[in-house]
Amino acid sequence: MAQATTAATGRRAADSRRARKAVIAGGIGNFIEWYDYGVYAALSPVLSKLFFPAADPVTSTLASFAVFGVGFVVRPLGGLFFGQLGDRRGRRTALGLALIMVSLSTFAMGLLPTYSQIGLFAPLLLVALRLIQGFSAGGEWTGSATLMVENAADGRRGWVASWQQFSVIVGQLAGILIVTVITNAWSEQVLRDWAWRLPFLVALALGAVGFYIRFRMEDTPHFQELQKRDIVAEAPTRESLRAQRRAMATAFLFVALPNVGFYTFLTYMPTFLNQEGGLPLSDAYTINLVGMAIYAVLTPVVGRLSDRFGRRPMLIAHAVGFLVLAFPIYLLLAQGSFALALAMQLPALLLMSLYAGPGTAAITEMFPTRLRYSALALPYNLSSALFGGTAPFVSTWLIATFHTPLAPAFYTMVVAVPTLVVYLRLRETAHEPLRDA
Repeated sequence: MAQATTAATGRRAADSRRARKAVIAGGIGNFIEWYDYGVYAALSPVLSKLFFPAADPVTSTLASFAVFGVGFVVRPLGGLFFGQLGDRRGRRTALGLALIMVSLSTFAMGLLPTYSQIGLFAPLLLVALRLIQGFSAGGEWTGSATLMVENAADGRRGWVASWQQFSVIVGQLAGILIVTVITNAWSEQVLRDWAWRLPFLVALALGAVGFYIRFRMEDTPHFQELQKRDIVAEAPTRESLRAQRRAMATAFLFVALPNVGFYTFLTYMPTFLNQEGGLPLSDAYTINLVGMAIYAVLTPVVGRLSDRFGRRPMLIAHAVGFLVLAFPIYLLLAQGSFALALAMQLPALLLMSLYAGPGTAAITEMFPTRLRYSALALPYNLSSALFGGTAPFVSTWLIATFHTPLAPAFYTMVVAVPTLVVYLRLRETAHEPLRDA
């Protein structure tokens, strides 16, 4: 009896160590990926003037966010490539390559000449680098989600997978934090002259550390089991499109609202508070920073709760909450009050955490190990391209077209409807083992 207890304790300890390694290895790439997104979005008022000079500030802002969205256009292609690679050669191989690509392209952005130096070639080079970043992002999120879920013990997948979304949030938080620091440390002129480059250049060192961590880790136990049984998929994307169509359609709508919420309430919010609320950029960044810190803390807590109470109740509350509260939240954010905008971060990001906690585990659990990377990558990245990458641009365009800062609220509410339908019809998977084949 004592030996059995000791063996069980040893297995739990080994499972816990493996999960921690997966969280670190998977999280480092997400951190860098969304660190860049946070830096780019936070610096968009500066980058729009450096790379897209125009007499009308709205035109410059639209151009800047259009380039932000360009990276999402190629994410489905990246998802196809990395999903195929990850299901055939292993998660570690695909994630290592994705990390190299995003680190080098982010670093290169910090070396770019501006429009005043080389004219039209400056925005073209910016677009090219955003395309590389977007392509690598197509394999990063789904690969790290797969890595973490497949290394987690049954009954703890929500907790472990929530750290995947935590790394996304902290990456953006770090990006916004460094922009906030340099914005407050130097004048706007110094920021435009050279200081804007600093956040991008940091990515090279981060990438080197991440690459080292990932290539020291073994592939997941579930993928290794497929290799032992010699049932690794030869054509995972083709097989997924044949056998997983319904689950893939569900996954596409599953992340529609979370994408809109993430890229408006977090990525776009400093620009919104500055342009529509009239707050100084430094105040807008500070509010965003506090909100993201709250979001980061809430996400693992909700993830752990989803292991106990299930994924569905929290996901449904996420969608219903945005249907009911999006309008009053945006109404109060646009009032131009620092205190009011800061206060509105809590309900908005509490609603976001109701997805961020259980969402990664829930969407990954839809698919079998044999096809998980490929089957998840395509719908997730298509939805991110359609709803996520376009959200800042669409929000800016809607406000300019309808002349109301409340336009993004209505957009959020419209997208919440199909996502809510999916959540209501979702099968609860929190208490089931992962399927391998």
